[in-house]
Amino acid sequence: MNRKKIFPMLGVALLSASLLGCQTPVQADAPNKVNTNASQLDQKLMQQAQDKLKELTGNTYTLIQGTAMKDSMSFKRENFKDDIITYKKDGKLESIGIKINYEDLTGGKYQTKLKETWETLFPGEEPKYVSISESIYRVGTISSNAKQNKQVYMEDNGELHGVNYAPDDAPASVQKKAAQVLSKLTNGKIKKGEKLDRMFVLDGKPNVYQYKYKSNTMNVSFAIEEQTLELLQAGVHHSNGKSVDNYEEFQKEEKAKDTKIKKLTLDTLMKNAVKDAKTMLNLDLKGYKGARGTNAWDKDQMTFTKKDAPTVIATVNADGSFNDFIVEKYGQHLSFGGNTIVGPANEQPKLLTN
Repeated sequence: MNRKKIFPMLGVALLSASLLGCQTPVQADAPNKVNTNASQLDQKLMQQAQDKLKELTGNTYTLIQGTAMKDSMSFKRENFKDDIITYKKDGKLESIGIKINYEDLTGGKYQTKLKETWETLFPGEEPKYVSISESIYRVGTISSNAKQNKQVYMEDNGELHGVNYAPDDAPASVQKKAAQVLSKLTNGKIKKGEKLDRMFVLDGKPNVYQYKYKSNTMNVSFAIEEQTLELLQAGVHHSNGKSVDNYEEFQKEEKAKDTKIKKLTLDTLMKNAVKDAKTMLNLDLKGYKGARGTNAWDKDQMTFTKKDAPTVIATVNADGSFNDFIVEKYGQHLSFGGNTIVGPANEQPKLLTN
């Protein structure tokens, strides 16, 4: 693949499986419809949401109100079930997450940059789907072409933050290493079944291949650098096969987990991290300094830093053991939920209708 370097690139795994759903025809430049029973404040927030969608996509949509909460109001585009558009009552945008067919962008904020980027990275191709988001977690777009299984993440400033795609095969040396890693991470119980999920591309650096294994009781993922066969990510997550459908019950379980983790001392966590990193990745964390996550979304994470060494991100279990490590050797972020593009290679857009 002939890839010109026009942006600073950091390999990154980005898409969730839900990205493959896209949109019904839009009401471009249609008059705004506002619920006449809505309060003046709600109408104002709805207009702000419509203006934001116009900025991002170039289109004007009919919106419907979602759930009204104490300090915020949510909206959805009419006939789109998976939209996240939430504004604080003070008029500030809280979070927006929408999905759109690339061909349905009509001059929005990211269209020109997306076109230039795809033409440069993948000559003759263009994205099929685009996910646009703004929140405390990220601002920018994730675009994909399911036919070629390629994904590009662009930040709000127009810089390309990463590109990854799923090749048919990895080199024989990587495949052999993958089988060994799966057996090791499962204590010899699982010796085959790993599936190549992603290849991470970074100009001037070795390719990194990520594999996944999934069963009713276990999810395993790991990433292997092509040249050194070094493990840059490894995660093992056990499951009892039960899922929590009730949000209040989920929150209760998460709060209980956070409470247990909070009681663990930094010294205990460091000792456990050194032991588990050695076992899972053959990674020596001695000499690293560890810092606990302080935000609502990373209370179960630790960051390990050492001068002239890659940063390491790890996820903590409630008992103080660690279930996932990511070595950011090239600034690559190799662990995001649902990284696989699902469906056959020539899958067409799915309508996200109620």
